[in-house]
Amino acid sequence: MIHAVILAGGWGERLWPMSTRSRPKQLLKLAGDESLVRATVRRIAPLASAEGALVLTGEAIRGAIAEELPDVPLGRIIAEPVGKNTAPAIALAARLLLAEDPDAVMVVLPADHVIADEDAFRAAVALAARAADSPRALATLGIRPTRPETEYGYIRPGAESAVPGVFVAEEFTEKPDPATARAFLSGGRHLWNSGMFVWRADRFLEEVARHLPAVADALASVPDLGDAGFEAAVRRYYDAVPAVSVDYGVMERADGVVVVPAGFGWDDVGSWKALERVWKCDEAGAAARGDAVLIDAERCIVSAEGGVAAVVGVSDVIVAHTSEATLVCAKERAGDVRRVVEELKRRRIVEP
Repeated sequence: MIHAVILAGGWGERLWPMSTRSRPKQLLKLAGDESLVRATVRRIAPLASAEGALVLTGEAIRGAIAEELPDVPLGRIIAEPVGKNTAPAIALAARLLLAEDPDAVMVVLPADHVIADEDAFRAAVALAARAADSPRALATLGIRPTRPETEYGYIRPGAESAVPGVFVAEEFTEKPDPATARAFLSGGRHLWNSGMFVWRADRFLEEVARHLPAVADALASVPDLGDAGFEAAVRRYYDAVPAVSVDYGVMERADGVVVVPAGFGWDDVGSWKALERVWKCDEAGAAARGDAVLIDAERCIVSAEGGVAAVVGVSDVIVAHTSEATLVCAKERAGDVRRVVEELKRRRIVEP
């Protein structure tokens, strides 16, 4: 059976001040009338029911996530006491699903992505599930790139696998420099690493035992979901495991890794500049939400909450206004919003 594992931790600090620790990106309605996390659960529901999903999120927002996901039982929304990146979270979910279903196939989905063509997305997941269930491959969804993006990782597919339309993953490349990203795009072979995975829970745990023994050892003391002492055991587990991504910890080292090339209008909405691709732009190329007033403003991105944001006579600027903070940033410096967050933490001016 296919089970959804929703990764709903983190808070999208590159979208500050719209995204904050108390109201992170996955709870925002960035691409329609529903939050990103609700959209994630809804679009996979034809393949994996909400009732059988596992959601991993931060302790501080577990209640808010539960409100957004009324069809997911509260006991299946697991609070992470501290963020340890993706590998420990996915390994914990695999351990819990395996106890419930020895043949569990996991579909691992970040909760904060935008997907335009949901039918094509589900077709890609179903194809990946075939590869995961029969050849017992570790499958990832690779997105055909549309621009020389330096904020994404890339995958180079090799030969076609035993499942038509699924290819051996020959090489992973972390965020490349601009020249390499342009070469990847023009070469036509590389795919974006979407961070969406499909595999059998038992197969994934085999690779965890091989490559992340500290995680495997810590999992041994975690009881089944709902057992007495479960929450305390999860705390001990997170205390014991290293912080490591599933890409670095498992996928780049494991055997039998395959990729499904896909193109379904995917975006991780990872920064302010991404909103130009998600929000509707006016004739001047400006994208705005909320109480924004733009006069002679070209190619600007403006978000106004808790008051009016007026932008006059400027180009290529990001303006984000909330009741707690205001950001003004050159679009080309959107990646430096993280530096603002780091400075706010240092000064303790406001909790970002």
